[in-house]
Amino acid sequence: MHRTTSRRALDDVDSTFRALVDDDVVPGLAYGVVDRAGSVHAAGHGVVRLGGAAPDAATAFRIASMTKSFTAASVMILADRGAVNLADPVGRYVPEFGAVRLPTSDSPQVTVGMLLSMSGGLPTDDPWADRQESMTREDFGRLLTGGVRFVGVPGTGFEYSNLGYAVLGCVVEAASGMPYREFVDRHLIRPLGMTATGFDTSVAAPGGVATGHFRFEESWRAVPFSGPGVFSAMGGLFSTIEDLTRWVRWLADAFPARDGTDAGPLRRASRRAMQQAHQAVAPPRTANAGDGFGPVTVGYGHGLMIQHDPTYGPVVAHNGGYPGFGSHMRWHPSTGLGVIVLTNARYVTGAAQATAALRTLLADRADPSAHAVLWPETVRARAAVERLLREWDTTVVDQWFADNLEMDLDLTHRRAQLKILIDEVGPLLEPAAPEEVIRSDSPAHVVWPVHGARGDIRCEIRLNPQDPPRIQTLKLTRDAS
Repeated sequence: MHRTTSRRALDDVDSTFRALVDDDVVPGLAYGVVDRAGSVHAAGHGVVRLGGAAPDAATAFRIASMTKSFTAASVMILADRGAVNLADPVGRYVPEFGAVRLPTSDSPQVTVGMLLSMSGGLPTDDPWADRQESMTREDFGRLLTGGVRFVGVPGTGFEYSNLGYAVLGCVVEAASGMPYREFVDRHLIRPLGMTATGFDTSVAAPGGVATGHFRFEESWRAVPFSGPGVFSAMGGLFSTIEDLTRWVRWLADAFPARDGTDAGPLRRASRRAMQQAHQAVAPPRTANAGDGFGPVTVGYGHGLMIQHDPTYGPVVAHNGGYPGFGSHMRWHPSTGLGVIVLTNARYVTGAAQATAALRTLLADRADPSAHAVLWPETVRARAAVERLLREWDTTVVDQWFADNLEMDLDLTHRRAQLKILIDEVGPLLEPAAPEEVIRSDSPAHVVWPVHGARGDIRCEIRLNPQDPPRIQTLKLTRDAS
């Protein structure tokens, strides 16, 4: 990010979220904008409960399925310690699940990794699971031994399963030797300084705890809180915008990969693994994935959805929906910009508004044409090609050309084609500035213009994996634009 967020962009974000209250879509909400430095902006509108005060960044809401990222991070902590193997059958940690009858005789066992990526073959179970939060471990064991149904062969497709994340909570307990909720508190919530986050209404939120609501006969009605239980692992946390800003910032801070201190509580590589698509998600049949207006969900990571924005690239997100509450968080790993929204209306997640808000912020603050950080050798190879365009030099060829280049097209023909191009565009002007880049797909790739008196040459190079690397692709064409 090259500049701070403008007041105009934040005003647009405010208007986007305020409309949910003004249009009576929700009784109240709080939202925040985050970047790599921390909180950029936060506000609230409406009421925390009917007749109550307005919520703010310190008001706790139930975050529902956003809890799944905490469960996934807990499993990954245990995996980093060697206490859990993602390739292990779930039955190794939850014996009752080991007795579950698989859908076919040739089905693989359901693994921990499959449940993390929503590819265990279990059916989508909203809203049934939302009413099971308080179930005890003993009753859950009886549920599993009584049998569960599959809609697909494990490991072969995406199906959103809350039951699967309840099982993962049991995996955390078995592998750590402590209750799931205690593990999350001890190894994630407290180390990250999330002092107003917890699994019941006793959370120490300075702004109090919002009451959930549902719409009934044109009026809002309060929804009683459910207490924690085995299904808390799929949606039981309460938190605030202030605390979730810490959470989103910590997850986004895993990017880019880098040297240096890796303090935890979960190492950066494992946080990045959470934010990679491990199971493809097919778009809805009614969706037009090519409309170019918004992000398309491409896969599920570990407790997080992975999306692709046609302008800005990868985005990480997750909804939360619960009786009385809705939530959404999303961020752009490349820049660290993120948006969080919490509402106290049943299943009103604010996802569309958060999506629009993040795109507004990215348009305001990020450069959609920004390219990958190039290898130093890629920068030097670009300069070497510029020299060749002005004067053929065999020492440059010997230093920079990989052996395949002459095999793909002999150097005599390459030099002849180059002369034709230069004759077409006229005398070459001064080299383009290093930041003048048409495209870059990776640190080893760059496309840039070389300006002539009568036109441009479009240059493209890609370096090979040798160390030091050499040019394996060299394309020089007349720029038609």
